[in-house]
Amino acid sequence: MVELNEYQRELCTQSTWDFSDLKALFINCTLKKSPELSHTQGLIDISTAIMDLNGVTTETIRAVDFDIAPGVWPDMTEHGFEIDAWPALFEKVAAADILVLGSSIWLGEKTSVCTKVIERLYGNSGQLNEHGQYAYYGKVG
Repeated sequence: MVELNEYQRELCTQSTWDFSDLKALFINCTLKKSPELSHTQGLIDISTAIMDLNGVTTETIRAVDFDIAPGVWPDMTEHGFEIDAWPALFEKVAAADILVLGSSIWLGEKTSVCTKVIERLYGNSGQLNEHGQYAYYGKVG
């Protein structure tokens, strides 16, 4: 776990809000597979430490470690791909209240991995939840 600086810890301990019912999912869109050092992961670690200290349940996944098929459908195995890890990952997205995409910047742009994740998120955007609301209703990204 990353060590927060004094100012960050002070801000967290002064908070009177209760965030213990919130879940945050961080998707690291670095181009580097685990366990290679990722500067993007370093930034995510600071954010998750702050959220953890405030009672938010956090989880981080590194997108490049999964075989996510390209495309804009919820399950690309129904569109010619043999393998697609996205449907299982989307279950984590659906269960989260907060979604954070972390990406390094190459030539002023997000990574191709981040673009793929955004395309896949779009593919699920038309789905409805158990209340008949769109998949991302009430979520923060």
